[in-house]
Amino acid sequence: MRINSLAYLQIRAFYFIILTFLVLFYMLTGCASSYQVDLDSSETHKINIEQILREELKLWIYTPYSMGGTKFGGTDCSGFVMIVYDKLFRITLPRDTINQATAGVFINKKELKPGDLVFFKPPKIRRHVGIYLNSGEFAHTSSRKGVTISRIDDPYWNKYYWTSRRILP
Repeated sequence: MRINSLAYLQIRAFYFIILTFLVLFYMLTGCASSYQVDLDSSETHKINIEQILREELKLWIYTPYSMGGTKFGGTDCSGFVMIVYDKLFRITLPRDTINQATAGVFINKKELKPGDLVFFKPPKIRRHVGIYLNSGEFAHTSSRKGVTISRIDDPYWNKYYWTSRRILP
């Protein structure tokens, strides 16, 4: 029994549509939520946010500094913060540091929680931003080391600390 060419093309188109749908479905659901974020104010929230950030940081660590970059091939400080917040928390932040410094609410340095943004005014750089992890550590993009972890109480960062903002509830 022979199928005519029109019927054959219709069957192929049907299978192509089904296959495309399945591929898209698996791609979207696979990428949709690699992390579960429970945004409450408990100690569990602090631990979960820190763990989520540290897991993501493993993917970025030593990514080189690149002015204007937002990719694993190279990123700057505000690009790194913007991409991480978008990926992990689905929160869209401004692209540049000066506008990120107006997002969310002001937080005193002594009240920092994992996920808070920390801002600095170092010499030769207009502004710098990182993401607070916990216990005095923050993740950021260094022009020498790329994406790295530093201590906020390091004499250099402590001297040039500017402000902090809380974005997450």
